[in-house]
Amino acid sequence: MPDTTPNPENLKKKAADGLFWSGLGSVTQQVLNLMFGVFLARILSEDDYGMANLLAVFIALSYLIQEGGFRVALINRKNVSYDDYNSVFWTSFLIGLTLYLIFFFTMPLLAGFLNEPDLIPLGRFQFLAVLAASISIVPSGMLTKELKNKCLAKSSFAAVVISGTLGVTLAYNGFAYWGIVAQSVCYVAVNMMFMWFYSGWRPSFKFSFKPVLEMLPFSIKLLISNIFTSIGDNLFTFIIGKTYNKYQVGIYAQGAKWTTLGQQTISNALEGVTQPVLVKAAEQEKTLVFNKLMRFCVFVSLPCLLGFGFVAPELIPLVIGDKWIPSVAVLQILCVWSAFYSTFHLYNKQLLSCGQSGALMWITIFRCVAQILTLIFTLRHGLEWIAVGYVSVNLLFLVVIHFVTNRYIKIPVLQVFKNIAPYLMATAGSIAVAWWVTSFMSNVYLIIVAKIAITALLYLLSLYLSGSVMLRESMGYVKNLVKRN
Repeated sequence: MPDTTPNPENLKKKAADGLFWSGLGSVTQQVLNLMFGVFLARILSEDDYGMANLLAVFIALSYLIQEGGFRVALINRKNVSYDDYNSVFWTSFLIGLTLYLIFFFTMPLLAGFLNEPDLIPLGRFQFLAVLAASISIVPSGMLTKELKNKCLAKSSFAAVVISGTLGVTLAYNGFAYWGIVAQSVCYVAVNMMFMWFYSGWRPSFKFSFKPVLEMLPFSIKLLISNIFTSIGDNLFTFIIGKTYNKYQVGIYAQGAKWTTLGQQTISNALEGVTQPVLVKAAEQEKTLVFNKLMRFCVFVSLPCLLGFGFVAPELIPLVIGDKWIPSVAVLQILCVWSAFYSTFHLYNKQLLSCGQSGALMWITIFRCVAQILTLIFTLRHGLEWIAVGYVSVNLLFLVVIHFVTNRYIKIPVLQVFKNIAPYLMATAGSIAVAWWVTSFMSNVYLIIVAKIAITALLYLLSLYLSGSVMLRESMGYVKNLVKRN
């Protein structure tokens, strides 16, 4: 594949189109997930959710190990040949197959440790998703590298619809937690098949591991980073399940699930754009591109995630039932970190685009260790303090990763403050006014509508009156898109 660096205007257009389709696909996916999640939450119990999440840390780690960091390595590689793709495909597939066999035969040990014999067949089925994911690394990397986010959006849409329908159908017909697990496995499998269709790429049996060995110094550090990130993010449910019970796992998992839906909507939209754009950007353009992407992150994430935490006390009981009220406090606390997650994710991508997977690895290791130590100290104080500890550690490491990234591209602290402050102040002010207005209301439906409408209108109005460039450019892009279609 030739090494072509597009001119800034062409790159800007590709990035905008890619961001639109990536964003549309992410929003559609999360909205559908939300709809299916509402049905599942009303049908299933707290114990069902706990059962389905007991193996979350092992599933997440397996996804990362079989991916091996090679997907990002392919995107980061200037010139990618067929042999590169073929080598990565067979490596990922063999790792995925090995992992599946390991967990298949060790599942009785895990089930015995957690005193849940039903985990044996459930886990063996659940890990099929890891095997399916190992087959999708190359087509996913190809489509992302070429900014074919429209194809990725179509793939995820089809996968969500099919898997969600299957999950709800099974749950409704009494299959309990099997509905959640079947949904997750089906999603990965269907998404994989559609990405293969759109990429048009096919492997051959004649391959060499030489390209993988060339990418290994970069990818192995990224793999270690991803493993420690996964441990830090998913170990909580496992330890809560061992220390408390399935009910507490279900409450924490439900609160985390709703904030994750929000943060993934934004981060997934950026995922299909940030890495290829930052890699292709000329050296003198990197800081400019980074700052613009950061402003977009906070422009969207701060009002959406903090606003979601604001409306959660009324929305959660109404949508999924009173039994989930205990998860609201956890959800609101986690929303604070979720609002800044996309910014942290952007720093990660900037370090990777600079080839600094080693720096990211050490940041992630120390972050994971800090999360585990904080979990140990907060575990006896209940779920809310566990969430507070998790958020505090992540916000601290947002500061850390800034100063590390600043060594490779100059991002002054004052500039970061200018990027974030207008949107944070607009969000806080809008929520404060909405809280005051709705404090005089008693009808739950009216409160929800008023909170959302007042916060959104005041946020957009304050940005419009202050002459926000990000708001003007976003509106301009939407207008141009309408004209083109």
